[in-house]
Amino acid sequence: MSGPRDSLTESPWIRGLLLAVALVFLVLFLGLPLLVVFTEAFRLGVVAWWDAIREPDAVSALKLSLTVIAIVVPMNLTFGLFAAWTIAKFRFPGRNLLTSFIDLPFSVSPVISGLVYVLLFGA
Repeated sequence: MSGPRDSLTESPWIRGLLLAVALVFLVLFLGLPLLVVFTEAFRLGVVAWWDAIREPDAVSALKLSLTVIAIVVPMNLTFGLFAAWTIAKFRFPGRNLLTSFIDLPFSVSPVISGLVYVLLFGA
């Protein structure tokens, strides 16, 4: 008589099935939209894409995006690591509130967040 089956191990065909389902979702929700974006971007050729990128408005938008990235990413990294270390290391009043504020963007739509921001601070 064999022992009880280990609940943490699955048969190879179940693992394969779950992996296949995950890959299908990955392709449908990540790969397919990327393919459509790149197909549309290069529909008229690389020269047309390059001409569009070199327009003054596009250059300005790219500069603004890169500037924001250069400022926000180091700040986010610094404050995120500090908050994670503080929450994990210490017990303090307001800890649950801080954790809730950190989790808030995962549970609230960015559209709603933007609307609240406009309502609070004006346009």
